[in-house]
Amino acid sequence: AAAPLTLKYKENEWIINEKRLALWLALKINPEMRDNAPENKIIIGLAENKVKEFLEKEAAPKINQPTIEAKFSVLGGRVAEFQASQDGTELDMDAGLQKIEAIINSSDTAEPRDKKTIELPVKELKSSVSVGNINDLGIKEIIGIGESNFAGSPKNRRHNIKVGADTLNGLIIKPEEEFSLLKALGNIDGAAGYLPELVIKENKTIPEFGGGLCQIGTTMFRGGLSTGLPITARRNHSYRVVYYEPAGTDATIYNPAPDLRFINDTGHYILIQSRIEGDNIYFDFWGTKDGRVAEQTKPVIYNIVRPGPAKLIEALDLKPGEKKCTERAHNGADAYFDYKVTYANGEVKENKFSSHYVPWREVCLIGVEKLTVENPLENKNIDKPTSDAPSADNQTASPSLN
Repeated sequence: AAAPLTLKYKENEWIINEKRLALWLALKINPEMRDNAPENKIIIGLAENKVKEFLEKEAAPKINQPTIEAKFSVLGGRVAEFQASQDGTELDMDAGLQKIEAIINSSDTAEPRDKKTIELPVKELKSSVSVGNINDLGIKEIIGIGESNFAGSPKNRRHNIKVGADTLNGLIIKPEEEFSLLKALGNIDGAAGYLPELVIKENKTIPEFGGGLCQIGTTMFRGGLSTGLPITARRNHSYRVVYYEPAGTDATIYNPAPDLRFINDTGHYILIQSRIEGDNIYFDFWGTKDGRVAEQTKPVIYNIVRPGPAKLIEALDLKPGEKKCTERAHNGADAYFDYKVTYANGEVKENKFSSHYVPWREVCLIGVEKLTVENPLENKNIDKPTSDAPSADNQTASPSLN
């Protein structure tokens, strides 16, 4: 009798007809029962899991909008608006269920349709930095710079590096906030503007989005070190990559892990500005100097281990005899550097960043007409490289967005 119900949010409407409403109904114990009369013990209510499933699939995508944090750039020594903050919205699922259930249990089921229209309740999500205080955040000078070189990168890798750099440009890090690079980058896919790079997975070459973003991770790691920020999460690559020399100063990322994280303990906001000049990428950390001094030694590289012979993988999607190499050989090694931050009050914090790199064989696909059972080509030593060369942007042993 209560059908049809109309759920509404702004210009969006969802009509709940008699058939669907019947599927939503369930018998429930009356939470307001004041006596033991059997007729008052059970009421008609909602099967909450079914209603929530509908709302999450149909209504939430039209209602839920994430907050957009303000991004800024520095012009003429002051912070100017780069991207305005925007409050978000989220469907209040529990309040919506209560509204629907109230109409179902209404004594007058013959009410006109406008009385059976439910405006879905929404929570407002506030952004943490408002546009009104953009010039009062204490962002006035460069307090650290991260730098790396990506000479020799292929076209798609260069493109992905620029997309990642543009995504971080103008980002604000609040005081005491733990910065997460993966969170800041967001979705790493074609919709975000990234291009695929070929990688080997399960003996096949397949495209994967985001190749090159470890350049972003490495540069941000070096920027955090330069600024004297506490690094809370960092992992080196499984093997040495020419883009990140000297060894020991790199940071790999791959969603959902590993991540690069550090804490803004400067007491002021930090603004990240990116710039690409030729084959060099920079992240400038803007903020307020608090007198701390960050120092690090040059990396010590030892335990050099030569890689084994090239690994060949048969492939049916290449012409017989055609070879396509996706991994270059790299020496294994260990590396470390010492890091010290001296604060204005005389406090000193020291840390040793250690890295272990496995030797990495050259990996190539070679076309065949028919796969052999045991792949006799594997481990055959051919075309062994004489020097390190840029590697493919992912590897099967330890995924990363190199």
